[in-house]
Parts: sequence; C-alpha cells; structure tokens
Amino acid sequence: MGGRDLNFSSDVDLIAFYDAETLPVPESKGQAFIASDVCKRLTQILQPRNAPNFVWRVDWRLRPESSGTGLAMSAAKAETFYFFRSLPWHRLALMKARCVAGDQIAGAEFLERLEPYIWRRNLDFTTLDELAALKTRINNEHPGLQNERSAPDPITPHAEGFNLKLGRGGIREIEFIANAQQLIHGGKRPALRVTHTRKALSQLASASLLDPEDCKTLREDYSAFRQIENSVQMLSNEQTHIIPSGNDLAALLELLGHPADFDKTIFQRRKRVHQTFSALFAAIPTNETIIDLSGLEPAAKQVALSWRNGFTSHGLSHVTPNKFKDLGHRLTARVISQPREEQAFQRVDSFLKQIGRSEQYFALLNRHPDLLDRLITPLLHSPHMSEILRQSPHIIDIFIAANPGSLEEQSQFVLTSADYENRLEALRRFVNEQLFLGYTQFLEGSRTANDTQSHLTALAEQTLTLSIRIVQEDLELSTIPMTVLGLGKMGTMAMSPQSDLDLIFIFDDAIETELASKIVQRLRTTLMVKLREGIAYELDMRLRPSGRSGPPAVKISSFKDHHMKRAHSWEHIALAPARIVAGDKTLGEAVMKIKADILTRPRDLGAFKADAYAMYQRLLEERIEDTPPDMWRTKLRTGGLMAADYIRSCHVVAGYEPDPKLLRAIEDWNGLQMWERLLGLKGKPLDETPHRFADAVDLTTLKDRHLKLETTVQVVIDAFFRYVKTTPLQEPRPIMWKS
Repeated sequence: MGGRDLNFSSDVDLIAFYDAETLPVPESKGQAFIASDVCKRLTQILQPRNAPNFVWRVDWRLRPESSGTGLAMSAAKAETFYFFRSLPWHRLALMKARCVAGDQIAGAEFLERLEPYIWRRNLDFTTLDELAALKTRINNEHPGLQNERSAPDPITPHAEGFNLKLGRGGIREIEFIANAQQLIHGGKRPALRVTHTRKALSQLASASLLDPEDCKTLREDYSAFRQIENSVQMLSNEQTHIIPSGNDLAALLELLGHPADFDKTIFQRRKRVHQTFSALFAAIPTNETIIDLSGLEPAAKQVALSWRNGFTSHGLSHVTPNKFKDLGHRLTARVISQPREEQAFQRVDSFLKQIGRSEQYFALLNRHPDLLDRLITPLLHSPHMSEILRQSPHIIDIFIAANPGSLEEQSQFVLTSADYENRLEALRRFVNEQLFLGYTQFLEGSRTANDTQSHLTALAEQTLTLSIRIVQEDLELSTIPMTVLGLGKMGTMAMSPQSDLDLIFIFDDAIETELASKIVQRLRTTLMVKLREGIAYELDMRLRPSGRSGPPAVKISSFKDHHMKRAHSWEHIALAPARIVAGDKTLGEAVMKIKADILTRPRDLGAFKADAYAMYQRLLEERIEDTPPDMWRTKLRTGGLMAADYIRSCHVVAGYEPDPKLLRAIEDWNGLQMWERLLGLKGKPLDETPHRFADAVDLTTLKDRHLKLETTVQVVIDAFFRYVKTTPLQEPRPIMWKS
C-alpha cells in the first residue's frame, strides 16, 4: 500500500496515529480507546467479520507494540517507541510509509519527524546483518516455506510449490536488495527515498550503488514474479503466493498465455536473484592470521589483545565476541608496523572507545577494511583531522560512496529536514565530511595542493549558499537581497586547512537596516554556533567598512561611499583579491563594478606606497617572525606567505602587472602550508616531519626551498618599496586620490 505496489489479492497494511493535542476528545475520556474504536469500525466496513464478501483485507500488525496496544496510538508515544524501543523490521516497514487517509498535513509532519529514525546520516551496515537475520528467520519458520525447507536444495528446477513472495530467489529477496541499500545510503541521498521497488532499483543504479545490468535483470525478474503472483491469486481470489500443481498449474499457465520453458525460466530467475542477494548479505570472510605480539610494550600488547578478542572491552552490547574478531586482527596488523607503536595503539584505542558503544561503527570498518588506513593515518599524524574525527567519527563513510556527484548534489541531505537545528547539525556533518575527504586525498597523493585548495574553496562557497537558504527559509523570506564578498584566502581561492572566512555581507539599499542586521546575525549563528559536531566555519568580518565598530550588514551605497571617501589604503589592499562568493548575482555584479572603479581610480602612488610600507612595518613588528630555514612556519616568517600575499595585493592596487616569480612563490608557500597545518608542524623543526610523508614533502630539499622562497618574496618587497622614504610608524590616513 505504501509503495503503491498492491497485487490482485493484497491486504492493506495500516497504522494509525492521532495528535493528542488536537483530537477533540479529552484524555480523561479515553482518547486512545475512542481513536482505536474509529479504526475498528473502519475495519468492519472494509472487511466485515464473518462475511464472505469484503472491500479490502486490513492488517494492523505493523503498528508499534501491536500485541499490547489498541489500533491507534498518539503520535508522541509513537515517536518515543520508534526512536528508543523499535526493532529493525519497524524501520523496514516505515521506509515505505505514506499518509493515505485522515489529516494529510499532520501525517506529513509526523513522517518528517521520523526521518532521522528511518533515514540515518551514518552508513549503517548493521542493516545488512539485521535484514539477513530477518530473512533467515522467515526461511526457517514461515509455514509457507515448508516445501522449500524439506527439499535437498531450496531452489528446485520445478516451479510448482515455489513461494513467489518469500521463497529463496523470490520477490522478498529483490525487495531486501533494494531496501538494504536504501536504508544504508538513503540518509545521505534523498533520491533513494522512494517506496516503489522497481523505482528504487533504478535509483540505486543511477547512484552507482547497483550494477546497471543487475538493475535491469532484477526489475525484469520482479515484474515477472509479480505477474505470476497476480495470476495465481486470480485463480480463486485467494491471498496465496505459491505456484500450484496439477489442474491449478495448468489453469495458471493458460492465464499466463502458455509461456515456453516456464520451469526453466523460473529456476534461472531464482538462481540469479539469490546470487545477487547472497553477495550483498554475505558475511565478511575471516582471516585470523596470528600476529606476533611478543615485541610490544605491555600497554600496547594489552590493547592489541583486546582488539583480537573482538573489542569486548569497548562497550559493545549484544555482540558476539567473534563478530569483530577478524577486524581486530586487521587493525592490529596495520598499527603494529607504525613508529612509536605504544603511542599508536593508545591513540587508536582511545578513539575507538570514545565512539560510544557504536556497533554501527565497527560494522562499517568490518565491511570495509580499506577504511582502516584512512582512520589510522589522521589519528597518528594529523591533530586537525583527529579533531574532526572526534566530532564526527562516522564521516569516514564518505569514502564508500560510489559516484557521489558534485558538492551541490552531495549537500542536498542538509535540507531534507525542515527543522532548523537538524539542518545546522547536517551542515556541520557535510563540512566535516568534505574537509576530511579533501585532506585524505591530499595526503594520499590523489589531489594536488592546488586541487585541494580549489576543493576547500568550493566547499566554503557551497556552505555559504546552504546557510543563506537555511536562514531565508527560517525567517520565512521570499528572497534575500544580499551578496557575499569573500576576501583573503576565500578571495584568492586558496582556502587551506583551518582557514576562516573573511567576508563582507552587502545588501541592496531598499532593505530595512534592522532586517539586514538580523539576517547577518542569523548567518553568524548558522555558521559559528558550536553543536555536537563542532562549527561549520570561523567567520571574520573585521574587513568590513569601519571594521569592528561598523554595522555587520553593509548597504551597497555605504560600501561605495566608504571606499571612495573614507577608506584607508590597507582597506583597499584587503579589497584587492575580493570576489563574490555567494548570494544575489545581480547585486554581486554591481559590487564588483564598484570594486573595479575603486581600484582603477587614479591615486597618489607615492602616498599609497608610504601607507603600504607603514602597514608592512607594523606586520613585521607585530606578526612576522624571523624563522630559521630548518623550521616549519609558512605564513608568519620573513618572506613567508603573509608577506607574499600582502605585496601581491599592493601590486594590484598600484596597477602593477602580476609578478610571475611572486605568484609561483605564493603557490609553493600555499602547498607547504597544507602540509604544515595537516600534520601539526607549525613551529617545529623540519626533522620532526613524519617519515611517512618525507618524500611527498621532499624533505631533503625543504631547507633550501625555504631560503629560496624567502629570498624571492623579499626581492619583490624591496623592489616595491625601494624609493619609499622611511618614516616612523604612523596612524592610517584617508586615501589620497589624484584630482
């Protein structure tokens, strides 16, 4: 019924809920009793008791706690049941649920509240175990499978006696193939949240989660089995799924048009379906290679033994010790080869224990052993990535997604819930996933530093776009006449690990100041409020007109007026790399035209250089440090990245052509900063670089490269300020334009 997939003699599976706040019956008068009585009377209309004729058979057994409750339950109690006391088959039933009668709006709201229960953001591979156990129980206990259980081989060459719905290689196995993949991946891929089986198979193929050829044959097999099932039920208008024998089989074949090779075709279809089903639900093969632990320190040896015993000391309840034993062997084999073994075992074990009794997580690692390296590497070598993992441990499932699509497509799960807080949590999950993905690909060598910067920049832009949408819908606005100007790393499209967002929010003049400020404040909350999975981004708005003291929301006319009349040279230097990164495109084009007018307007070049030099002196005194060439510090060193970015912006404001040597130096510094931040090397000697990444960093030449880069940048700086008269540091002054 929910999947719009009823057959000729189907019953309708129903569950009923009521809103205790709006049901026009006081609780003291027996809300649940009266609501259940309505359902009973409905059932008597559709299926009169002891009467030969009926409209529809009705089945209420899929409701929560069906053995001990009435036919209707309050929505609030139902939510508590599903989230805290339900069984796997309840989730399986609800994934096909839709509101078919009654208050459609209330029904839609109820199903929306259940979305986190049905469609989980984490890839939950316990689903495979749960559905496999459910199918095994059906095979072993269902009375309609007696013939199959008594046969030497459950799939026989003869079609008669085959239970089309529940038998091996039948309809239910096709449904479980689709349902399992939907439940695992549907939380992140809204397109998979369909109720019709054949459409679900097609969506799985489109998402590269099912082979297109397998999809085609499974759809064909499903349609064929359904056609036969309908015909079987037409023979005597009975709710049966078993292919008959004798005269009834002859009648069935006549109804089907006397298909050729009926037995052979059914046999082939069943074999094919069951093979696909078994491959998906197969248990992980064990490989208990014994690893010598005698050389380990006592603490490390104790950890390794706890892993090899199936993680029984990690808080997993209702899990047999052997279930994750092989995972323990594989994990031990990977960690035992690491330098500083004792510390490595402790770090990884500490993380696994803070997961919080998550059988899901161990099932994920068990099903996908290739994820172990992507877990261990950051835990041992990257403090920044370890913090992301601590906040969002399940993000490593991002590597399992086949053909995940563009950033925009991957981010759509953020908006599937209408709840503001759920959206903020999902936004942080999306950011953490994509950060971790980009970082890992960089460390593995499949992304260059430039590619990684582009990925991180595109991620920040998509996050801003999502945040604006969230705020717009939360404030119930039809549109937001705002554009977002990105400066700094965002402006140069060179976002790095731990970069914040330097932004200016610029509004159309027609918007009310109070509303504009409210929008910016809500955007700050959307991005920066700390939730369970951290924040999305740090936000820096100090480069807006009037800095910290200015209004957070800037009108476009105020932006232009400030930069033309009251701005200081350092503000134009900051504006040089700025570009529109989100928001209204038309308004953005107008802002970029104003920027072009500002930077091309003739100015007193001597006065500008004097201002720029005074600012550079301040950087040297307050930020930049003399750093030995054998030490990591890419940004705040003489001739480092900050100085290089600064002089490049000075060139833009002064109207100079880009300096190719300077641009190459900035590119090299940016690449080194990627390593420094990911491996937590800032301020450390070069020889503390993890040996694993020495070749990737080209550690043997790094000291000389530091000296060369510093010299290249310093030559450009000295040339730009060559004729500037050295004066004591002065307070910033308004720009001196040429008349």
